[in-house]
Amino acid sequence: MRELRMLLVEWTDSNVTHGWHLEDDALDNVVSHCRTAGILVAENTESITLAMGVSTCGSVLETITIPRGCIKSIKKLRVR
Repeated sequence: MRELRMLLVEWTDSNVTHGWHLEDDALDNVVSHCRTAGILVAENTESITLAMGVSTCGSVLETITIPRGCIKSIKKLRVR
């Protein structure tokens, strides 16, 4: 099994409002500032993919792919 890299990624996501609402209310919409911790399972020039868990048989649990343009910082976490 390969060495696992645990990361904390701080990133910005879009925010959506469902249904009809007043145009003035749209001025209050803000982007979401997110933090995600996970095991790095893939990365390329466009994005990184983190998983909540990985198994010894090659399965991954609950993945999220984050576009690099949304990433504000990446910190490597120390796993004991």
